[in-house]
Amino acid sequence: MMESPMITVKDMAFGYGKDNILTNVNFIVKKQEYVGIIGANGAGKSTLMKLILGQLTPDKGEVVVAAKAVGYVPQVGFHTVSNFPANVEEIVLTGLHKDIGMFHFPQKAHKQKVIDVLELVGMREYKKKMLSELSGGQQQRVLIARALVGGPDLLVLDEPLTGIDKEAGETLYMILNKLNKEFGMTIVMVTHNMEQVARFTNRFYHVSNGSVHLDKSSILCDEVLKDKMLISKPKRYGSRHAAGVKTYQATGEAEKEKPYDASYKGKKEDTPC
Repeated sequence: MMESPMITVKDMAFGYGKDNILTNVNFIVKKQEYVGIIGANGAGKSTLMKLILGQLTPDKGEVVVAAKAVGYVPQVGFHTVSNFPANVEEIVLTGLHKDIGMFHFPQKAHKQKVIDVLELVGMREYKKKMLSELSGGQQQRVLIARALVGGPDLLVLDEPLTGIDKEAGETLYMILNKLNKEFGMTIVMVTHNMEQVARFTNRFYHVSNGSVHLDKSSILCDEVLKDKMLISKPKRYGSRHAAGVKTYQATGEAEKEKPYDASYKGKKEDTPC
């Protein structure tokens, strides 16, 4: 029996009022895949992310997310977060607010989780630093650590390279690649830096004209790997929440259509077919 995908979007449509943003969207993301989402500004990429996260409900069709827990790194301006009056440890601890509770102090186990994820993103030595004392790239790693501290098996990032330089971006890519390859984490990332991230991703989806299509422009070998995809056994880096499947479904009947399933994988260092 085939394992269910991490994300399944079927016949999905969404709009704000009379303005249709996405129509007849069908795609999947398999477990342990690293998928990029590209498209022009205003095409609907961030709206698509909000639908996956359950922050919005589709007008038609459904979005099914089979994740135990989801980590989210939003697109933020560093001029906003850099002035936040908290140190690195405190920022990451906010990712455990559901476990700790609003009026309770973090326990030793909570602080150990923070240390573990800061170690993972190379920021452990900065745990007592104020966010304003860090570079843009370091701040972004702290926000990723905050998303990781709850032990997600799906990580969603919205333009994580905004406002950081190329060197810091390369460090960020290597961290995400490690999370995907060594820990088996499913990653979905909205990005404009297709050329840089292409060597790490399994494939890209292109959001345009209100729909989502497989983008083949970065694929060297046009090969379907449905049964050939090599997935390493994931390591454990933190606690897991109870298993669950989140479904965000529009009311009313939607026309049934099999979701588009084309698992391509291409890397720049591969030899062209």
